[in-house]
This record gives sequence, structure tokens and C-alpha cells, in this order.
Amino acid sequence: MISSILAQVTITQADLDKLGKVEWGALWPAWLAGGGVLIVLLADLVLPKTQRWLLSWVSFVLLALAAASSFWMDMPRTGSNATVFQNMIAADEMSRFLAIIVLGVAALIVLASPDYLSRIGIEATGEYYALVMAAATGMWLLTVAAHFMVFFVALELFSLALYILCGFLPRSIRSHESGFKYFLLSSFASAFLLYGIALIFGATGSTEYGKIQAYLADNNIAGNNGILVLFGVAMITVGFAFKISAVPFHMWTPDVYEGAPTPITALMAIGTKAAIVAAFLRVYPGVFGPISDQWKPILFVLAIVTMIGGNLLAVSQFNIKRLLSYSAVAHAGYLMIGLVADNTLSRSGLLFYLLGYTVMTLAAFAVVMAVEGPQGEGLQISDYAGLHKRHPWLAGIMTIALLSLAGIPPTVGFFGKAFIFGAAIQSGGWNIALALVGIVTSVIAAYYYFRIIIQMYTAQPASEPATARIGRPAASLGFVLAVAVIGTLGLGILANFALDWANQAAAVIGQITTNRGS
Repeated sequence: MISSILAQVTITQADLDKLGKVEWGALWPAWLAGGGVLIVLLADLVLPKTQRWLLSWVSFVLLALAAASSFWMDMPRTGSNATVFQNMIAADEMSRFLAIIVLGVAALIVLASPDYLSRIGIEATGEYYALVMAAATGMWLLTVAAHFMVFFVALELFSLALYILCGFLPRSIRSHESGFKYFLLSSFASAFLLYGIALIFGATGSTEYGKIQAYLADNNIAGNNGILVLFGVAMITVGFAFKISAVPFHMWTPDVYEGAPTPITALMAIGTKAAIVAAFLRVYPGVFGPISDQWKPILFVLAIVTMIGGNLLAVSQFNIKRLLSYSAVAHAGYLMIGLVADNTLSRSGLLFYLLGYTVMTLAAFAVVMAVEGPQGEGLQISDYAGLHKRHPWLAGIMTIALLSLAGIPPTVGFFGKAFIFGAAIQSGGWNIALALVGIVTSVIAAYYYFRIIIQMYTAQPASEPATARIGRPAASLGFVLAVAVIGTLGLGILANFALDWANQAAAVIGQITTNRGS
């Protein structure tokens, strides 16, 4: 009986070639960043305590190489938006674009960390840098996922690392609270995502992006499985909304951002948002593109309440990290405008905005790192009173970052908002309301950003401020500040160049092609 079954099984050379082909070169950034975790841990074992400062430079070099390696990633010959690794990984220009953002930011974060950690009395061990590299690896893998199983594993990889990093400060109750709160609420959101993925699998019979998209395009969701699809999309949207800090799923954001070490807050505000926005772009206009009429109204409402809620809540904040956390919530609303508008300009504009948001947010948080004291002093907005007299260049960098976040020309923030709002107007209909709300809330945002600028240049401190005792930041943190402020101004001046790059990356959105040779 067994021999008769085996006789019916014929394996051709083509089958063997198909099984044996693995596109290792399409994942160079992941190999370097993920492998760097082991390298840093091994280096931590052999380096004496006096030389552990080298760990930050080793991590920086590995992450910078991982970002640069995206330029020699192997792209499948079947198309610039094809998938590899059995149709589980997207190897396209958008993968490259997001590698520069996510891994580049992580590289700058590890470079800025030693100065901050030594100032607050914490030794930066190999575990710290290894966890940052693991988080960055998971973030980038999330941006290239073309399969819901890869998506979920990548999501949990960076989430687990961030749980630990948020509570990394051993003598800070706020830090421990931050890690525990993020763990509990993020796990809750992950459960929604997983249940939604299970429902989509039950309805379509697959967790592969391309197959789900094809099923939804070929079948009417009003049929027997339609209710499963709709509930699945709803569950996934709840999980996404939590991860991107959309109102009303933002409650964790200010507490976690405030309690976490400031470099980790910056990594979460930039890297996590970039990864989730990229996943949004691949899943909604791509996988769920055939049923866009079902999810666009949900994102429409989320975008409006997030812009309004984030900006109004930021107005009443006195802690700089909490204010920037609500600012991040508001910017999540601006980013969602690009998802709802869903046209050529909105997709490229969204990626351009994401690139600009990266550099201007990094500049703001890098200044906060430089100003923060050993016991957490220097985090109140009042502590920035008269900063331009004591540290004029820090005040100048913070001013440029805040002007960009407010959308003032000629910074990159102005052009990012112009592209996003213009795309909403171009799409017409109710989407014009998104642009109008975005413009009005940007005026509200300008109020609380200028409140900080006024403190730095015109306010007089009632007593000796905490910032009076800070010294000159280390050269590594100074380098990060320089890169961030040059990027904020440079991307505004060279907006056309950056938009062309974003256009190339956005061209693959919504076009999920399987590489049958994998």
C-alpha cells in the first residue's frame, strides 16, 4: 500500500529547484541587525568594564550597516513589488525606504544613549543595546511582512523588547510602571489583532496577503463568510489603532512615554509609528483594498478624533515628554489622512510625511535627552525658561524641531502636511473635511509648540532652573542632534528630491504580487 502511494508521488527537478531557492539577499537588513544582537551580547562578555562604552559604537555601526544594506537588497526579477521567502516577505522599494527610517533611527538612538544613561547614573550594558537592536529588527520585519504570521511574529519581537526597555531604569517607579502598563495594554491589543487574523483566515482560508486580497476581490463579502471578514477587519483595526496611538486607544501613550527612558521614548515615537504605518499601508490599501468601502469610514472617524483629541490634550500638559506624546497622537491622525484619501499623492505624501516626522521628532527628543537631569529634572516646560542664554544651540535645535512639528515653512513638517492635506482635498467628497480638521488642529498645535519656544527665549526662571546645571552633551549626542536638525531643514529645502524617493516607494502600495519562483 505504501509503495503504491509513493509510486504516485513524482518530484521533478523544477520542484527541487523551487524548494531550494531561498532569497537570502532580500533580508540583508534583518540579518545584520538581528545578528548584531548576538555580536553585542558576546562583546559585552569579553570587554572589560572600562571599555564597555564601545558597545554603543558597535551597535551603531551594525545598525548603520543594516540600514545601508537595504541598497544592495536582492529584488526579485518578477517585479519590483514581488514577494520572497514563499510569499511571506515583500522585497520592494518600500522595504528599502522603511529600512532607512527604522534602522537609521535605531542607530542614532544607540549613539545618543550612553551620554543620557551615564548622566542619570545607569550603566549601559550589552543587554540594553541588544534589546534596541532586537526591537529595530522586529520593526523592520513588520514593514516587509506579506503574511500575517510574519506580521504577528515581528510585532511581538519588537513589543517584547520594548516591554523590558520601558522599565529599564532600576530605581525609577515610573519606569517600572511604564513597562508594566505597556505590557498589559499591548498584550490586550495583540489579542485583538490575533483574533482578527484568525477570523480572516477562517473566512479566506489563508494568512498570505496576496491570497486574501485575491479572495476579497473575487468574492462578495455579503456571502456566508462576509460577517467573518468584517469582524476580522474590525478586530485588526482595534489592534492597529492601539499600536499607532489613535484616540480613543491612546490612553497608554502619555504614561508610557513619560516613564520610559527618553531614548526609548524616542524609539517608540518614531520606530514603532513608522512600522505600524507601513503595515497599515500594506494591509489596508493592499490586502483589504477590495473592501475599502467597509474600512475607510472607520479610519475617517479615527483620524478626526485623533487629530482633535491629541492636540487638545497636549494644550494642558506641563511635562515635555507628555506634551510630545500627545503630539505623537495628533500626528498619528495626520498620517491616517493619507490612508483614507488613498490616492497617488496621499500614498507618496504619507511616506514623505513619515520621513519628515522621523527627523523632526528625533531632534525634539534629542534635546530632551540633553536637558534631562539625573533625577528626572528638566522635564517640565518651565525648566526650559531662558534656555537660549545657557545653551543657545540646544534652544535653536528645539525651535527648529517645534516649528517643523507645527508645520511652519521652510521645514519638512510644512511640506509633509501640505502633501497630506492636498491629497485629502484632491480625493474630494467628505475627505475635504479631513483637510479642514487637519488645518484647524495644526493651528491649535502651533499654540502649545510656541509656548515652549516662548519659554526658551522670553521667560525668566523663578529660581535656578534644572537646565542651569547641565553640561555640554557628549560628541555622540551632538552628532545625533546635528543629523536631526540638518534633516529637518534639508528635507524641507530638498522636498522634491525626497518626494521623488517617496513616489518610488509608494508605487508598490496596493499591488501585492507573488513571486512564483520562491
